[in-house]
Amino acid sequence: MRRAKNVQYPALILSSVAGEITVRLTFPFRHLNHSFTIAVPRVLYEGARSSGKTARVPAGIGDAWLAGYYTAFTSDPALVPFYRILLSELRNIRSSQNYDDDAYLELIAAFVQSIPYDTEKVAAIDRAPRFPVETVVDGRGICSDKSLLLAGLLAHEGYAAAVLHFTPENHLAVGIPVPDGYDFRGCGCAVIESTALGYVGDAEGTFPSGDGRVRTLASRPKVFFVGHGSKRYGSIAEVSRILSVRSALREKLAEDGSFVREIRSKEATISRIREELSASRTRIEVLEAETAELSKDAGEFAAAYAVYKKAVEDHNAGVVLLAGKIRRYNQLVDEYNRLAEALAFLQHNRLDRPAVFARIRYLRI
Repeated sequence: MRRAKNVQYPALILSSVAGEITVRLTFPFRHLNHSFTIAVPRVLYEGARSSGKTARVPAGIGDAWLAGYYTAFTSDPALVPFYRILLSELRNIRSSQNYDDDAYLELIAAFVQSIPYDTEKVAAIDRAPRFPVETVVDGRGICSDKSLLLAGLLAHEGYAAAVLHFTPENHLAVGIPVPDGYDFRGCGCAVIESTALGYVGDAEGTFPSGDGRVRTLASRPKVFFVGHGSKRYGSIAEVSRILSVRSALREKLAEDGSFVREIRSKEATISRIREELSASRTRIEVLEAETAELSKDAGEFAAAYAVYKKAVEDHNAGVVLLAGKIRRYNQLVDEYNRLAEALAFLQHNRLDRPAVFARIRYLRI
């Protein structure tokens, strides 16, 4: 654990309360709902609840102490039994589904992301982080609670996990090292947002107000590694493609975008032409009746018939024009529906990266 000098960090002190707490955990991943039950020792949970969560930091030290502070929550030695119990269940899922390291990381992320956001705590004065065991037993957490749990799980499974501190947004997320060009804002890591279900590398989440709105991180985070294993995330190029397609689809399908405006313009044009054709049809009926009444007078009949014939020709030309406008409109609507279906698939299946990537890999936008 990297500890800054002269800093007093939090430590989990076990309690004397006997017994166990049974916790039922359920979460989705890749179209499966996983459920299992763990038994958490009360000495650990109650100890975590009552242990101090603050650090004593001397003046002028800057942010150097934060790596040790976050590590104090993710890697306190007293948490080892908790990690062993929980990770045993997650490893069973990995084994049963034959997941590789990337899929296993995504599985762990989905587990933490599925824990409900603690809207009460986010509005409270005391927002000190929970120890990971508290977050799991309490069944809720804010960004700090959930990110420390996720970072701790990844660290204990050999991933090079980091806590990402977004100062302007007052937000914590998790980072995993990725190649240059795929990292977030040049920080060297992809973002794993803990507050909402999503892809590794997706900076969208629900934070920090707990109002349920989707927000996107914008600042460059400070990076504090709490895991120093060798495992990385090798599927970031696929995620990058998925997120690029998502952005393009959202822009293409935006209500105020040029594509939707074109469809609405075509709708208005079709409606106008139909009204004009209805009026011309009525006029033709009138001209036809007037022409019939003049049938005994050749001169007047010829003049009236010419007007009638011209009206019919104009009406028929309008019918042809309308057919072309409807054909183009239907093409645009079909294109809109195709892209909207792809976007819905991308969003609904965000826990199944391989399936989404296969669906959108060659998508034309």
